[in-house]
Amino acid sequence: MVQGSSRAGCPGLKFVGVSGHVVRPGIYEVPMGTSIREVIFDRAGGISSGRTLKAFAPSGASSGFLPASAADVLLDFKALDQAGSMLGSGAIVVCAEGTCMLEMVVNAEAFFMGESCGKCVPCRVGTAKMVDILVDITRGQGKPEHLEMIDELSHAMGQASICGLGQFAPKPILSVVRHFREEIEDHLLRKHCPSGACFAVGAPLAVSPCT
Repeated sequence: MVQGSSRAGCPGLKFVGVSGHVVRPGIYEVPMGTSIREVIFDRAGGISSGRTLKAFAPSGASSGFLPASAADVLLDFKALDQAGSMLGSGAIVVCAEGTCMLEMVVNAEAFFMGESCGKCVPCRVGTAKMVDILVDITRGQGKPEHLEMIDELSHAMGQASICGLGQFAPKPILSVVRHFREEIEDHLLRKHCPSGACFAVGAPLAVSPCT
């Protein structure tokens, strides 16, 4: 592929950073229009420890998480927008099967809470409340109505936050509720975590992504 060429509607090359459960995490230069699958499996060496792909964030937590079934989506503005995500910085986070998606979301939302400048109430209070709700769920104190609360809080933050941080902060949990709803309901209703990380006494507020 020559300099400036493209496999989709956007010309040129793109730097992407791949982290998480891959054999060769790192920075790669690929043509625009390359599929996420090719980046993960051909460039980054596939999923580590012989596991299978479960989910990925195309551009960090603010882009939300997509399921493995969406891995053929192209690194293209329009394609990722249609998939409900975005191209953004191209910081691809890869999660292998066995990863607790709720655990990933707690970590992401705690990051947004810490990054909030505090100027506007929807972001300052909203991120803190979101973390409180999610931590309650990971500690076995979740209630079915928490899903409705998450939806209402996300809408308020998206509509009323002054800047992009507050507007995009709900993206991780909304994407997981959309694509991994059964896993969230397992936590809420059956107190079951696929990785065994949740419900432990003294469970941490947040964890490192894909560890």
